Amino acid sequence: MIPVARLKSNLQFNKNLGDLVEVMKLAATSQFNQFRLRAEPSGDFIRLLDEVFGVLFSSGAISDLLTPKDNLPSLLLLVSSDEGFLGELNFLLVNKLLNSRKQQDLIAVCGQQGANYLREIQINFSFFDSPGEKIDAQLLAGVRDYLLGQYLGRKVGRVYVVYSHFLNITSQQAELETLLPLSGSGGVSRPLPHLLIEPDAEKVIEGWAKCWLDFRLFQIFWSAKLSEFAARIMHLEGSVQELGKINSHLHMEYFKYLHGLSDKSIRELTAARLIGKEK
Repeated sequence: MIPVARLKSNLQFNKNLGDLVEVMKLAATSQFNQFRLRAEPSGDFIRLLDEVFGVLFSSGAISDLLTPKDNLPSLLLLVSSDEGFLGELNFLLVNKLLNSRKQQDLIAVCGQQGANYLREIQINFSFFDSPGEKIDAQLLAGVRDYLLGQYLGRKVGRVYVVYSHFLNITSQQAELETLLPLSGSGGVSRPLPHLLIEPDAEKVIEGWAKCWLDFRLFQIFWSAKLSEFAARIMHLEGSVQELGKINSHLHMEYFKYLHGLSDKSIRELTAARLIGKEK
């Protein structure tokens, strides 16, 4: 049996820990709500971009960005978090990356937690600072230029991104998405008449790809950050519930000890009185 002094100490420790976890959960909930108040990336804008690409695609425009290079390794970009208390989310993302990766493929990582996982298993990667809660446009541009540079420089034949897709506050999903080569017709089945492409199709599509990658990466990081806040809230809520179960058990042990001590005292007093009467 645990000594009563240890029981009281454990109860007080768990109470303090529970209060701390509650504060952290409230902070995570506040961050989640504040982030949701910001304007969500516009789906209309990227649909318009897709329509523009459809016009270029249907006009017969040719670009290196449209052609996969299967003889080259692929590049996988992992979007992870900089902070912990996310339960298994970062672990699921790294597993998704490793299960999709071939031996010669290159890896790039945004976020310190993903980098820590890969360092532990001694896998080489290129590291980029996370765009953060504000999703810094300059940092996103750096990631975009790296991806395009690797692809257009014929160092990789395909570019993928692994990130957490936000479904709702209780559910986030590890996704693998192809960024390059570009594909699809944007819903346009035939070229438009009198279409003038200047200076040439290659430059126009490259400029379009930069704009599209900027916006698509913004959407991905927005979803990943939302998933991060939601996963942290659920992980901390799970910790609160687990501490509650432990505290219930400790309370039961503590009161069991007190009741046992009380029963022992009653028995001893009763026995003393009976002995006194017999005398």
